[in-house]
Amino acid sequence: MSTVWFNGEIVEGPLPLDPRDRGLLLGDGAFETIAAFNGHAVWLDDHLDRLMIAASVLGLNIKRETVAEGVKQTLRGRHGILRITVTRGSTSRGLGAIEPGHGNLMVTFSPWIKGMLFQPARLITSSIRRSPDSVTSRHKTLSYADNIAAAREASLRSADDALMLNTHGRVACATVANIFVLEGDTLSTPLDSTEGVLNGITSRHILGSLADGLGLVSACTGIEPARLFGADAVFMTNSLRLVRPVTEIDGRALPKAGGEIVKKIFDRICRDIERDTGADPRKVDHP
Repeated sequence: MSTVWFNGEIVEGPLPLDPRDRGLLLGDGAFETIAAFNGHAVWLDDHLDRLMIAASVLGLNIKRETVAEGVKQTLRGRHGILRITVTRGSTSRGLGAIEPGHGNLMVTFSPWIKGMLFQPARLITSSIRRSPDSVTSRHKTLSYADNIAAAREASLRSADDALMLNTHGRVACATVANIFVLEGDTLSTPLDSTEGVLNGITSRHILGSLADGLGLVSACTGIEPARLFGADAVFMTNSLRLVRPVTEIDGRALPKAGGEIVKKIFDRICRDIERDTGADPRKVDHP
């Protein structure tokens, strides 16, 4: 069952639409999407850190403790998917009207979908490029037009997702995921500060003690697209699917995508989540 918490209270039924809200009019806001099990939001502090940084960059008026309380009231001990959305709210007209306003804070809950885990993905390379200097590349803002356009390209070409390059022609990310490349014992991913990539929560977890525990050397660096085709494995990560092997790019097969190391990374993430929440995402099939 879905639940909506809006500006301090659980709301039953549809929310009233404010036609002046800049989140609706201009994509002026930020959001986070979080997996949750047994009422525990996975890596919540990391998600709130990222949300508060985005809010600071955009000048949004929110309090961390208010967001945390909204998460708590929304979860109520369940398994599911959380979406935290912050908008500037209603202000005077025009792009320059950037006073914080009252702002709107919404937390929504949806049931968990077990079947989405570790599903192989076929990618196409999008024509949309990500700018390393763009606020929307480096922060999880509501302005997702580029990602939507790239995802539509993938759908029209019968692919599962789109590989997005940056304006330098290097690998950036997929539309809703970070990209990893395994070459020998080196695990590489594009550096968020120079490559037009969102600082991923799951990718940060992998780059920490998890990679070390598997004997892998982590590298945050620029990645030329040609490296993907000679790699031992390519996979995507995000906060809901966790790990998703890439089996094909632009019609070229990547036969090693779901290799043993990638499976071990996925297994370790699931075990870490079970340690923190008491539930293994692979075994959860109800809210």
